[in-house]
Amino acid sequence: MIYPQIIDLKNEARAVPISIDGGIVRHDPFPEGGNVSVRLLKFSSGATTCRHNHGEVEFWTVISGGVRIHLDEKTFLLLGGESIRIDPLRRHRIEALDSGAVMQTVWWHSRAAFEEAISTKEATAKDRPLLLVPAMLTPNGQMHIGHASGPFLHADVLRRIAETGDREVFVLQGTHGHLEHIAIAADAAGLEYYQLAEKNTACFQEALDRLNAVPDIFLGTEPDRRGKAVVLEVFKRLCSKGLIAEREYLVPYDVESGRFRVDAFVHGKCPYCGGYASGHECEDCGALVVDAELQDPVDLEGHSLERRPLKRLFLNLAPMHDALESFASRSFLPIYAKHYIESWLSRGLPEVCISNPNREGIRIPIPGFECQRFNITIEHVPRHLLALEMIREKSGCPALWYQIPRDEMPELNILFGADNAFGRLLVIPGVLSALDLHEMLPRRIFVNQMLTLDGKKFSTSRNHAIWVNDIAAKETGEPLRFYLCRRRPDGAVEDFSLSSYESWKRNFWDGRLLRSTGKANQVIERVATDELPCPGQWSATDIAFLAECRRFSAEVRARFEADYPDVRQLTHAIEAFVDAIDRYSCSVLHVPAAAKENEALDRTAARAVTFALVGLCVAAYPLIPDFAVRIAGSLGLGVPKLSWLDRDWMAESVRLPESIGARGGE
Repeated sequence: MIYPQIIDLKNEARAVPISIDGGIVRHDPFPEGGNVSVRLLKFSSGATTCRHNHGEVEFWTVISGGVRIHLDEKTFLLLGGESIRIDPLRRHRIEALDSGAVMQTVWWHSRAAFEEAISTKEATAKDRPLLLVPAMLTPNGQMHIGHASGPFLHADVLRRIAETGDREVFVLQGTHGHLEHIAIAADAAGLEYYQLAEKNTACFQEALDRLNAVPDIFLGTEPDRRGKAVVLEVFKRLCSKGLIAEREYLVPYDVESGRFRVDAFVHGKCPYCGGYASGHECEDCGALVVDAELQDPVDLEGHSLERRPLKRLFLNLAPMHDALESFASRSFLPIYAKHYIESWLSRGLPEVCISNPNREGIRIPIPGFECQRFNITIEHVPRHLLALEMIREKSGCPALWYQIPRDEMPELNILFGADNAFGRLLVIPGVLSALDLHEMLPRRIFVNQMLTLDGKKFSTSRNHAIWVNDIAAKETGEPLRFYLCRRRPDGAVEDFSLSSYESWKRNFWDGRLLRSTGKANQVIERVATDELPCPGQWSATDIAFLAECRRFSAEVRARFEADYPDVRQLTHAIEAFVDAIDRYSCSVLHVPAAAKENEALDRTAARAVTFALVGLCVAAYPLIPDFAVRIAGSLGLGVPKLSWLDRDWMAESVRLPESIGARGGE
C-alpha cells in the first residue's frame, strides 16, 4: 500500500520535492501526464507567474492569503477559501498580494471544452466589412517579384477568398509616405523627392494591374490635405494622453555636409541582434532601431560619423504595455507574432522616434521643431483611419474616423514581411489602443518571410531582382500569380529561380492544366446541346471520380473558411486535382463516342467533369481569377462563389453557352 504524503507548505523543508521559480515554491504531488494533475503553490510577496494559456481546464483554490488574477483582459482578486475555473485558452497570470499566499491548482484535459474554445474564441462578425492592409510599398524603385510574393499579392488572394463567401472586402494599398530610402534614390536619379515617388508609384500600380491585384484604395506618397489633417489629429490625441516626449540623443553627424545622418542615411550594427541595420529598422530581427543606438555608425559611403546632440519627438510605448499584452493574449495571432510581441514586452517597450530633420514630410506643429518632419512611424495608423473615411465615402455615408460608430468599423487584417514586424505588431496595435479604437485592432495577422533570388536577397539598390513589369504582361500575369502563391514564404525563407519557374510553367500551366481542361470540355461536347443532360449509366470509374470531386470540394471549403487560409497547400491541391481530371477524362475519351451503348455512360461522364470543373474554378478563383472566370463561363456561370460547392452538379440544371468551342482550356 502506498501511503499518502503529508505536504506542509508552511514548512518548506518538508515540501519535497520543491522548485523555486521567481519567488514561487511549487510542489507536484502527482506527476504531470496523468488524467488529473495537481500543483501546490506558495508565493513570496509580489511573486508572479508568466502570462500564458493552455489546452487544459484548470481549477484554482486559494488556501490562504490572496492573489490577483489577470484573466484575458480582466483583473480581479481571489482570496482564501475562494475558487475559480479557467477554461482552455484563457490567457492568465497569477500575482501574489502578500507573502505566504498558498494556492492549489488542479488541471485536466477536456476535449469537449477545448473544441468549444477553439470554435468560439474571437468569433468574428461576418456582417462587418473586411479591411485588408498589406505593408505599403517603398517607391525608391520598381516592384520586384520578391515584393509581389509577400503581402501585396496575398492581400488580393485573401480578398477573393472572402468575396466567394459574399463578404464585403476592401484592400488598402499605397506607397510609403516619408522614408529616407526615397530621398537617397531621388538624389541618385537627380529628381525631386515626390517626382521620383510618383514615377515609381506609377510603375507599382502597373505591376499590380499586371498581377490582377488592383486595390480598392490607393494612397500615394505625398499626402493630400485630409491626409495631413488625420496625422495631426492622431498626434494631438497622443499628446493629450501624455504619450509624446521630447528626447535628446547623441545622433550620428556628418561634419563635411553639416547634416545629421538619420533613418536610411546611416548604417551600423543592430543594438539588439548585432545584425545589419539602418537608423530605422533592422533587416535581420525586424526591430525598430534608434540611429543613436547603432553600433559603429557609418554613412552611405562607409565613412565613420561623429555623434552630436539632437532633440526629437518620441512615442512612448511603455504605457501601452497592458494593451499590447492583452493584444498578444489573443489566440488567433500566429506564433511569430506572439513571440515577437512578448519578447518586446519582456525586455521593455522602447520610445520610438517619430520626428527627424528630413527634407520632406508633414511639419511638426510644436515650437522648436519647425525644421523637423514626422517620419513614417507616426503615419501608419493615420493611413488606416483615412481608409475608414474613404470606405464610408464609397458607401454614401461620409464620416470622419472619430465619428464612425465602433460597431460599424471594419475588421482589420494586416499583412507584412517579418522585417517590418515592429511597426505592425507594436506601433499600430499600441496607437489604436491609445486612441480607444479597440474594434480596429488587427484580428488576423499574416507574416511572410523572405523570398530570395537564386539564394541571395532581392535588392533594389543592387539591382539583384526580377521586376514584375519585365516578367509579366497583363495577359501573362496569371501563371506568375499561381507560382508565387505556390512558393509563398510563409514560415521560412523560400528561393525563386527563373529557370524553375519557366520549367513549372511549361509543364503545368502550358501543359497539364490546359490539357486537362481541354479534355474535360471534350467529354462535355460528346453529349452537350444547349443544356447538359442528366446522368445515365454508372461505372466504378465514375463513382471513384465523383468521390474525388467531393473530397476536393470539401478541402476547398475548409481552406477558404479557415482563419488563415494556406494558399501554398491550395496550389498543391489544385495541381493534384488537375491530374485527377486529366486521368478521368482520358479514360472516358479512350472509349469511342460513336457506339450508341456508350451514350448513357457519356452523359454520366459529362456531369462528373462538370462537377470537377466547378470545383476547380471555385478553388482557382483567388489565385488565377481570369482563368477561373473563363472556366465558369464555359459552363454558363458567372464569378465563382463558395456556395456553388453546396449544389448537386450531378442533377443541377446547367445551360451551356452557344459557343462551346470558346470554353477555357481550348
